[in-house]
Amino acid sequence: MAGKDFYKILGVDKKASSDEIKKAFRRQARQYHPDVRPDDKAAEKKFKEINEAYEVLSDDKKRKEYDTFGADFQQRAAGAGGFPGGQAGGFDFSDLFGGGGRTFTSSGNPFAGPGGGDPADIFANLFGGGGGGCQGRAQRPSRGGNAEHQVEIDFAEAVRGTELKLRIDNQQVNVKIPAGTVDGSRLRLKGKGHPGINNGPAGDLILTIKVRPDRVFTMSGRDLLCTVEVPLTTALLGGKVEVPTFSGKAVLKIKEGAQNGQKMRLRGKGLPAGKGAAAGDQIVELHVVLPKSLTPKARKLVKELEKELS
Repeated sequence: MAGKDFYKILGVDKKASSDEIKKAFRRQARQYHPDVRPDDKAAEKKFKEINEAYEVLSDDKKRKEYDTFGADFQQRAAGAGGFPGGQAGGFDFSDLFGGGGRTFTSSGNPFAGPGGGDPADIFANLFGGGGGGCQGRAQRPSRGGNAEHQVEIDFAEAVRGTELKLRIDNQQVNVKIPAGTVDGSRLRLKGKGHPGINNGPAGDLILTIKVRPDRVFTMSGRDLLCTVEVPLTTALLGGKVEVPTFSGKAVLKIKEGAQNGQKMRLRGKGLPAGKGAAAGDQIVELHVVLPKSLTPKARKLVKELEKELS
């Protein structure tokens, strides 16, 4: 270990706090652990180095001696009979993993040694349970991590439902999007995430659904909103207008004196019922269309209407 810069190895400043040192060690342990990068000699060497660095910098007394004497701190410690509180070269993981830590040597094989126990148990918390053994031990099967992916679908596909064929992590995944899917919905596909270690079960695939906007409809919860144009005469006298829906066209009855911006409801014409949710409605906003110009006769009639209404 002589001459090594432990702060540089962990990627922390010399004034780093104990918490910062611990976080740096956790981050690098996840990256270089042999369960994650099996048969990678460079990763194995790096894993030994970060263990050595954390062994010293996580112990206040050892860190103080290292800061004071640099590369000679080991010889000084050896002359004093080793570091206090444990065997020379030992590494106690109990502070990192919450009690009951195992100690193993930082020289030679970093995964086994006097008092070492099974490091697979120690690293189980880092890698989601069942971490594999190291250096000749058979790895235990462990579950793969979850994968997250976003997919975009058309508005009509969200309303009616659809099936997608996706290519994720070099595997084809068939996904059924249920009718009535709203923007931002999340779907979990069991066993379609990252593969497990040593034939362990795969993680899950979590899909976030993004719904593309539609030129006619918008969503409000499970209701569909749209605007329909109503001629001035229909608004004044009443009548009928056609309204687009996802199940075909509907005829909307307009009462006499309908107002611009007035909203009317078509029951059950929104998003179809889903798990624990009733079908939505379609909310139609009336947009009264005024004529852009008037003929002389129309102007005369409007003036008469004005007098009559007054």
